[in-house]
Amino acid sequence: MVADMHLAAAPRVSVLMTVYNAAPFLRESIESILAQTFGDWELVIVDDGSTDASAAMLSGYTDPRLHVFTFARNTGRTPALRHALAHARGEYIAVLDADDIAYPDRLRRETEFMDAHSRVVLVGSWVRYIDRHGEPAGAWTPPPDGLYDQLGARNVIVHSSVMYRRKAAEDAGGYAQPYQYAQDFALILALAGRGEIAMIPEYLGALRFLEGSMTRSRTYRLAVVAEEFELIRRAGKVLPLSIRGVAMNRGAAARCEFRHGREIFWHGKVWDGLGTMALGMVHFLTQGNVNSTAR
Repeated sequence: MVADMHLAAAPRVSVLMTVYNAAPFLRESIESILAQTFGDWELVIVDDGSTDASAAMLSGYTDPRLHVFTFARNTGRTPALRHALAHARGEYIAVLDADDIAYPDRLRRETEFMDAHSRVVLVGSWVRYIDRHGEPAGAWTPPPDGLYDQLGARNVIVHSSVMYRRKAAEDAGGYAQPYQYAQDFALILALAGRGEIAMIPEYLGALRFLEGSMTRSRTYRLAVVAEEFELIRRAGKVLPLSIRGVAMNRGAAARCEFRHGREIFWHGKVWDGLGTMALGMVHFLTQGNVNSTAR
């Protein structure tokens, strides 16, 4: 499959999927791409050193639009995404995690949106939440209005819902290597300096919540919070925030700083952690005065 991918004409859309021990959900995710009403796509899959049945499952697909790269050992999400992006040929890049689902019209709707909005470099959509068994577990519906102000306080764009312009992402450096967890938010902020970010207020996919995911693991929590803190501060510098958005950003940064200090404390650096928590509290209390003038 890999050897033949550059012999065919480049598709409009390349879908990136990284896989690590995703066998229970992998087939459903791939089938959701195969079922798209938009057919001019390729699916670039990186099996990042899986030790379960994922590799065997991938080897069973013969559709020439699937291009599978297999790593001998697990390298992490960011290197796997970088590899997938480097081998993508489409004008547009979509992302789907190996346990999430794309609804049938997702690629069509997002491609139409990008075609109609030449200044937009990245678009996301609403998503429904599902649990391990595929049962409904809520929804994520950030309003498209005031999107930059929302991004100044947290990443409100689900990675498995995005479509972005490949050339713009490559020019921005793609997925930044230092980030283990927030590589998607880092790319969104990098792209925000190269065009507009948008949201389609429609459910175009389903996001699966798993208890063992990296974001919920204690092992990774310090890195998660540290990256969030850094990127929230960066968002305040690069996004075109309103006065209210600036206040939201500073409040979010203060809360992240406090949480960062707490994680530093629990990882054994007691005085460093206490000092960072104290700074976060001071910045949060100061932010209260800023909020009162921003209303």
